[in-house]
Amino acid sequence: MFPVLGKSFLAVFLMFGLNACGGYQYVTDILSAPIILKCPDYLVLADAASMTKFRDGPGRDLVDVNYDGEITGLQLGCESNIDKKTKTGSMDIDVTLVFSATRGPANQTRKARFDYFISVVNPQQEILDRKGYPLVVTFPGNKTRVQFASKPVVMELPITAIWPISYYRIFVGLKLTRDELRFNREKIQGNRN
Repeated sequence: MFPVLGKSFLAVFLMFGLNACGGYQYVTDILSAPIILKCPDYLVLADAASMTKFRDGPGRDLVDVNYDGEITGLQLGCESNIDKKTKTGSMDIDVTLVFSATRGPANQTRKARFDYFISVVNPQQEILDRKGYPLVVTFPGNKTRVQFASKPVVMELPITAIWPISYYRIFVGLKLTRDELRFNREKIQGNRN
C-alpha cells in the first residue's frame, strides 16, 4: 500500500503523464501539419475584362451587336505542397472565371464565343506563362442574358526561396482584336456610351 503522499504523487504523475501524451500528440500534429500558403495576387485587366462582338460589316450601332460579355469574377483554389526542411515545393492553383453574356439583336445563332487567357507574371511584369482557352455559351430559349463559369484551369507554380508565392501574380482577360480593344478603351475613357 502507498502512503497518502504516495497516492497523491501517483495521481499527479498519472495526470501529467496523460497530459504529456496529449501534448506530444499536439506537438507531433503541429510538426507534421502541411505548410499552407495564401493564393497569389490576381487581377482582371480592365481593358480586357469585356468584349462587344458586332456583326460583320462597318456598323457599330446597338442593332449591330451580335453579343457582348464580361468577366464578372475570378475564383482561385490553392493547395501548397512544400517540404518543411527545404521550404521548396509547388502550389497547385485552380483558376475559374465567372462571366455574364448578353445576346444582341444581330445574333442569329444563339451562341457566343469568348477566348480568354491566364498569365502568370513576375514582379517585373515579365510573362512567365500564358495560355489561352476557348469558351462557347448558348442562350437557351428566349433568354438574352446568361451567367456562367469556366471549367477550372489547373496551374502549378514552383515555390523556392528565390520564388516565394509573393513572386507571382496572375492576370486574366479576354483575347481581343485591336478594334475590340480600342472600343473597350474608348468606353473606359468615356468616349462611348
